[in-house]
Amino acid sequence: MDASDELSQPCEDRDFAEWHRSCPWSAVWVVMLEDQAVARAVAEGRRRLGAALLPRYERQPHISVAYRGLCQGGMAHPAQEYDRRALEDDVGLLQALGQPPFALQIAGAGSFTTVPYLAVSAGSSALQRLHGALVPQPPAPGWRYVPHLTLGHYARRLPVREAVARIADLDPPDFRVAQLALARYATADIAGALTVEGVFDLEAGRYTPSPAALWREVGA
Repeated sequence: MDASDELSQPCEDRDFAEWHRSCPWSAVWVVMLEDQAVARAVAEGRRRLGAALLPRYERQPHISVAYRGLCQGGMAHPAQEYDRRALEDDVGLLQALGQPPFALQIAGAGSFTTVPYLAVSAGSSALQRLHGALVPQPPAPGWRYVPHLTLGHYARRLPVREAVARIADLDPPDFRVAQLALARYATADIAGALTVEGVFDLEAGRYTPSPAALWREVGA
């Protein structure tokens, strides 16, 4: 839910071990935005927000489609929430949905209390369909999926409306989304880079693992 009338919540750049309980990775389906103009827009947004954000945010520009949970590849872990079988189920759901490639436009800005973001205008309905196929039930009462491009984590408390005003006119280019990426990030690093586990081609309806994937035997 948009929180423009609220105050931001500062975040700590630390290992939230109480969340991951030593499970090393967390998985999420994303649209990777690999474009220099997007990178420049993100950098400019972070510059405008300045000390309002934690200094470090190493995640590549992306739009999250569906969070999948803690994972550790082929080894068992008591906190693991996502595994090879769950990935195979996801691939089946995406194939059944049959979402074709679509246009994506990022325009305007918004914020949760935890992070400011650039908003998705065109393409939001396709992202909503993809999310709904993978997450048919809301994870919490009152929760809703809001496609967005995160700029970082807040470092101090300030009116969210003020933060949004600083970045409202940023205007990255339009995109054609042809694939989703299953990405993972190190749970001990809240601002660390994403590692692509594999990609699902929307046109072909096929999943291809990356060479260093945790689950290299998955494919369709």
